[in-house]
Amino acid sequence: MESLAERLKAFSIDEKQIADILKNKKICESIEKVLNLSGINSADKKRGNLLYGIATKITPSIEEFRQTLTKYVVEDKIANQNHLDYTISYIDTAIKKEGSIATEVLEKNCGIGVNMTDAQISQKIKEYLTSKKEVLEKIRYTLSISDYLKALREIVPFAEGKLLSTEFKVQLEAIIGPETEQDKQMKADLLKKKAKEESNKHKKVETAATEQEVEEPKKKLGDIFNARDLASSRNTPELIKQRNEQFGDVILTRFPPEPNGYLHIGHAKSINFNFGIASEYNGQCYLRFDDTNPEKENMEYINSIKDNVKWLGRTPFKTTYSSDNFEILYQCAIKLIKKGFAFVCHQNKEESRKFREQGIPSPYRDRPVEENLRIFEEMRLGLWDEGAAVLRAKIDYKSPNTTLRDPAIYRIRYVSHPHAGSKWCIYPLYDYTHPICDSLEGITYSLCTLEFEIRRELYYWYLEKLDMYRPYVWEFSRLNVSNTVLSKRKLQALVFGNHVKGWDDPRLLTIQGMRRRGYTPEGINAFCDLVSVTRNGNENVIGFQLLEHCIRKDLDNTTKRTMAVIDPVKVTITNLPDTYEQVLEAPDFPTQVERGSHKISFTNSVYVEREDTQLKDHKDFFGLAPGKVVGLKYAGVVKCIDVKAKDGVVTEVVAEFIKDDPPKPKTYLNWVSAKEAFDCEVRIYNSLFTEDPTSSDKEFLELLNPNSLVFKSGAKINKNIIPELQHLSRFQFERQGYFAIDFDSDITKKTFVWNKIVGLSDTGKQKALQRVAQA
Repeated sequence: MESLAERLKAFSIDEKQIADILKNKKICESIEKVLNLSGINSADKKRGNLLYGIATKITPSIEEFRQTLTKYVVEDKIANQNHLDYTISYIDTAIKKEGSIATEVLEKNCGIGVNMTDAQISQKIKEYLTSKKEVLEKIRYTLSISDYLKALREIVPFAEGKLLSTEFKVQLEAIIGPETEQDKQMKADLLKKKAKEESNKHKKVETAATEQEVEEPKKKLGDIFNARDLASSRNTPELIKQRNEQFGDVILTRFPPEPNGYLHIGHAKSINFNFGIASEYNGQCYLRFDDTNPEKENMEYINSIKDNVKWLGRTPFKTTYSSDNFEILYQCAIKLIKKGFAFVCHQNKEESRKFREQGIPSPYRDRPVEENLRIFEEMRLGLWDEGAAVLRAKIDYKSPNTTLRDPAIYRIRYVSHPHAGSKWCIYPLYDYTHPICDSLEGITYSLCTLEFEIRRELYYWYLEKLDMYRPYVWEFSRLNVSNTVLSKRKLQALVFGNHVKGWDDPRLLTIQGMRRRGYTPEGINAFCDLVSVTRNGNENVIGFQLLEHCIRKDLDNTTKRTMAVIDPVKVTITNLPDTYEQVLEAPDFPTQVERGSHKISFTNSVYVEREDTQLKDHKDFFGLAPGKVVGLKYAGVVKCIDVKAKDGVVTEVVAEFIKDDPPKPKTYLNWVSAKEAFDCEVRIYNSLFTEDPTSSDKEFLELLNPNSLVFKSGAKINKNIIPELQHLSRFQFERQGYFAIDFDSDITKKTFVWNKIVGLSDTGKQKALQRVAQA
């Protein structure tokens, strides 16, 4: 069978794009659906990219239109990306408003099949500009290109961006003649006038703030954070006044995930810290999606993050998106260009990397402001190819802090955004977006992990040059947990390499995985509180045992007890009749009997654990072996008469019940009556690695443990608890550990799968606590 990579090549998808596609399981599934629906085996680059666009931009709410859109592309009824984006946007809006849309209405309103030739588009542009001839002859080349191109988009909505731009320039010159030196001077005078007006409107306050003049919000936390010595981080009295007038003199923090993956235990620590600080000081915490990279972001991640934050018991003050500020960010970039602090660069990635590493200025660094403004506007209008132009900050190309070596601010990406839609084709980079959004939201404390410490100077550079309020930045150590991996790259390798069963695999410390395994939000938050927040570097590793201890401690007080047998062996009690049944009361919480009990039946046939049986007795064994006296919890004492086996494996135990004056046994076994036994599956989770990847020199994939997941079919539970069972129902199996119902269970069909959450033993707790104390 032809591989997906080979199929994509046949559809003219370039190799780099194929490599990115193959890393994302969801996109692979989506594009395979589209290719199968297309009914063709190959396509040119244009059509191939349109089919890829359907696969990446279609949402679950309009899934029913996947085949229709594919058909339109194959039949050339949708012939370019603008047309496809418009159609998808129209369908999405119509479905949200009306719930459905008729095919004839869709085709009429989206111009399906109405594909104008280049000559027809050229004629339409000529007609429009001719109608504006009188105005154009007066304003000439001082016209707003974007306004005219927007108007033309209404007339020829699906024309290719490059064609539209080229024809516009050709037809404009045909009507008013080529640009003259006088035209250039008119344009320069107009730009100077606008720049002066902007400068007067936003005159910078030169007077520095002093502690005596203004008490900044950060003083409320006293000395909890160390002071910063950057002059650029200081707020003027006016900036503080403006911030407090808008937001009040209140602490504001934010948890700012990028919606390009699933959250893990490290994010839980950040959530706990940011929300906790705000709560402790009567402030508020935002949930802000720093969504600046639409190629890797989608609604699946956004919804998962919202759900995880809620599950951890946190309610955001507001849920915001960096993309909601795209227009403001764009205007800020314009301001930087006008002030001479940004320029458009045409170096490719490799050239730019080499120049920045060697401290060499870009050859485009000193181009005129007017030229930078024009090209940046053209970038926004979609007149440049991806990678052909980027906007860079003009800081210090020789700076010892490499983040200040003229970093990129904006790049071109012709992809739809999961939140902002198809409005933009240029997207701001994270390091530029983050400080501006912090300032716009009135954040008082921008709390982030230590790898961002080198970016602190860049963070304040943007805010200083834009004369914006400056939050207080404080970095803390990342959370590392022994015997697991938390880096996004390694987690992706595990998931996309099919080494685990997905992002919610219970062996991972993703929040989805921990939830599925049965961990509680209270236990996770207790762990985050216990490990606390420090600045001791990124090498601190917290023992996995400490996390288990926190989960176990919470479960001990919240989960009912029941008896279960994971690897069953039948015990026949010969001196009790087949009709014998004794109903017993077993406490739900043995140390708190007032919290209730449940009934169990003791009969002449029960199941016990295989590990509690042996063919021959020895002094260190306390289970069932010939001649051994053992207790059955809550029921009484039995004596083993015989043990049957096949190929050395115990198959059945024969015993007698000691009714009168039973001796005190050395141990009591868990058991389930054969009458009440119900079959289920139990999954036992061991470490995913044979060695601790946080301390091993080996490649982490070489350390994978083949026995990290053990399946136990035919385990026995008491059927009386079945009415209580739902997904994620938790119980303590006495003498076994804590278990939860997995999502693979079919509750209606009564097929149950249990995940072992954690064992009863707290071995290693003290060692883990000592490691935390030393960190």
